[in-house]
Amino acid sequence: MEYQRTIAKPVSLEGKGVFTNKTIKIELYPLFENEGIIFERADLPDTPRIPLHIDYVIGAEGSTVLSDGKVSIYLIEHLLSALHGLGIDNLLIRVYGEEIPLFDGSALYFVRKIREAGFRILPAPRRKYRLLKAFSMENGKGRITFLPSRELRIKAKIEFSHPLIGTQECIYSHNPFHYLQEISFARTFGFKDLLEERKRKGILKGGDFSNAIVLDEEGILNPEGLRCKDEFVRHKVLDLMGDLYALGLPLVAEVQAEFSGHRLHIEALKSLYKAGLLEEFEERALTFLCILNKKRALF
Repeated sequence: MEYQRTIAKPVSLEGKGVFTNKTIKIELYPLFENEGIIFERADLPDTPRIPLHIDYVIGAEGSTVLSDGKVSIYLIEHLLSALHGLGIDNLLIRVYGEEIPLFDGSALYFVRKIREAGFRILPAPRRKYRLLKAFSMENGKGRITFLPSRELRIKAKIEFSHPLIGTQECIYSHNPFHYLQEISFARTFGFKDLLEERKRKGILKGGDFSNAIVLDEEGILNPEGLRCKDEFVRHKVLDLMGDLYALGLPLVAEVQAEFSGHRLHIEALKSLYKAGLLEEFEERALTFLCILNKKRALF
């Protein structure tokens, strides 16, 4: 049996918001089994809470947003990707601001802090969604397809008319070790002209080389360069891992994403959920991760 997990002790993080340029504090607290992922706007009166559920998630251009119609938290996708990648089922996330900091533009900082805190196994089987039938959605050039599968498998494809990007593809079979080694480090990216335009308009007050790969027409402006040559498409997988967790439970399916973005990801997941194409089940099969849990070798 694969058991639910939370973190072993509280975690505190602090970073700059890319939209506001404000310093934002985040606190992560363990929860009991079957409580799920809960966000809290700790900077507001009465500290309103929003549970992670597809009904409360919005796919926007360049970010994924959690909102109950009154209170919103922007840029949740990289934190959710880390939680999904590490198999965290239950967690309270206190946010002292309206956005999650980007840190270096990947999920690596979240992953490191959570691993430092350690994991706590909870006395309940993991709950997941299985896909009942194939489903596909298009939005302009973008397309996302869901196929029944016995594991989470992602095939991502991107295309940009830039000499360092071009067409890139990535095939990823999920388990926490693969996530750590292949996906967690991949940074978001953007183009210098667009970054400068959005900074002038006050949209990205905190955007700079520290929280994204920045490209001009010929190359990369970050002095450290790329972490791997296909870091761009690996970040697409990282984003998709975060968006898939907007369901509130892990999804077992094959996901094929071509030229897709947050808006298409979330619209497709909402359609899957509303159409009744997802079935909740308890993960009772003996898995590699379960064996590791029993040996206390929690990566």
